[in-house]
Amino acid sequence: MSVDVKMFDSESKDQLTRERGLCLEKDCATRPFFLALRECARRVAKKAAYTAETCHQETVELMEAIDRCVKDKAFVKLL
Repeated sequence: MSVDVKMFDSESKDQLTRERGLCLEKDCATRPFFLALRECARRVAKKAAYTAETCHQETVELMEAIDRCVKDKAFVKLL
């Protein structure tokens, strides 16, 4: 059984997921971190079967940027 869970979806009914998606699409301060992670993932995919590069730092930086972006927007109105 496969479950497809989107963490970043600007059209989601979940407030946090929606705000994360909007930040990735529209927030100029967050977008560069997303692009850096995507570029790192491409580099790793192009390398041989083993590489020491993991993109961990890029992932952490992106999550921190998203957290900063959504902190005042997500869960403003609890249902």
